[in-house]
Amino acid sequence: MEIMLMTNITIRKNKKFTTAALGCFLRLPLTSHNLAFASLLSRLQSNTSMFYPQIAEQTRRLADLYDLQLDIMPQLFGKEIILTYYANFVEPTEILDPEYVYQEIIQTVSEIITKPDCTPKLLAYAKKQLEDDYRELMQQPANYAIDRFFKLWYRDQPDYAENFMGPIDEIQNATVDEVNHYIEGLRDVPVAVVGMGRDHKLMTKLAKFYFTQAGIIKNFQTSGLTIPASQNLIEKVDEQGNSQAQLLMGFGIDHAINYQEQIIGLLLSQYLAGDQSSKLFSKIREELGAAYAVEASCFANNSLFLINAGLDPDQVNAAKQVVLAEMQDLADGNVDEELFKKSQKALYRNTRIGLDSQNWQMGQAFRGELFSDYLDFDRETAIKKATTRQLVNFVQNLFFNESYILK
Repeated sequence: MEIMLMTNITIRKNKKFTTAALGCFLRLPLTSHNLAFASLLSRLQSNTSMFYPQIAEQTRRLADLYDLQLDIMPQLFGKEIILTYYANFVEPTEILDPEYVYQEIIQTVSEIITKPDCTPKLLAYAKKQLEDDYRELMQQPANYAIDRFFKLWYRDQPDYAENFMGPIDEIQNATVDEVNHYIEGLRDVPVAVVGMGRDHKLMTKLAKFYFTQAGIIKNFQTSGLTIPASQNLIEKVDEQGNSQAQLLMGFGIDHAINYQEQIIGLLLSQYLAGDQSSKLFSKIREELGAAYAVEASCFANNSLFLINAGLDPDQVNAAKQVVLAEMQDLADGNVDEELFKKSQKALYRNTRIGLDSQNWQMGQAFRGELFSDYLDFDRETAIKKATTRQLVNFVQNLFFNESYILK
């Protein structure tokens, strides 16, 4: 009797979009080394591959496929890196071209993904691109501040401290042999292929033919990627002489939160800084007259709720006290019912809008491969049934853990 191996390949029926999509995802542990080399590899593969060894060749090949868009990047999910390849292309049925077929598209994408090329010349060029990107990123105070914030947040766990591309010195010092050794090691990591197309059965058949690396049959799901937050308050101020100061305040979450609690974290983000009527926007920007921008984000996989604001440097300490007072007010059970309901509606609306986005649907499909029971959770119902008591409980489980100010 023939035994059929299960592969991590899921192609869904495309019922509404004129474009199809194909994503290939490699899962590996987050270390500063892995992130640096994933960034290097992403840039190398965005430029060339063994089948298309010149930048002009690979660019021309993708253009010939009616400007197929192939994005390659590492993404961070708690303790894991997801090396992401995302192809978006016009459905062949939309174009009367007998040479433009799924087979040509998926073969080309797989060639670029599975046959990277690293030579001294190509590596030097990729390094220069990343060095230029890093220099440009760090010239922006907001980026410099977020980089410093995470280095302080994970000061005792440096492998988790990088937020952009990994240590720039490790990228600069990487050798061809080291990168090729890294590439060789990726052949065994867990891999998932997710897609969406009109002829999803044909796309599935082709994906199974072209994506045959060992990791395609390994368990891609993981449940242990949340990084716990240890309570260890640090407050740091750096001076750069900027006309606008950056205030970042991190609140640790004292346990790994479930899907329902993640919804509450999103609601809290909306309640505090979702729009001009939100609590921190009105209190810091309008009442204090201090903020250029205020944001709040829930990083569930990092056990972190982050509030950051661009401020008048003279008003930083006052704004910091406003944030702490508002969080304490919520913890004490004082919730603005009208604003809470408005936040619910905004989050529900954004979720419904996402249903009309192919990228959003692909993102949900990928998370379904990564997280157990993710697709079984009804987000819309969870948003509608969320209560102010749940919001209060969520805030009560937060602890103020870091303040970083860049002036």
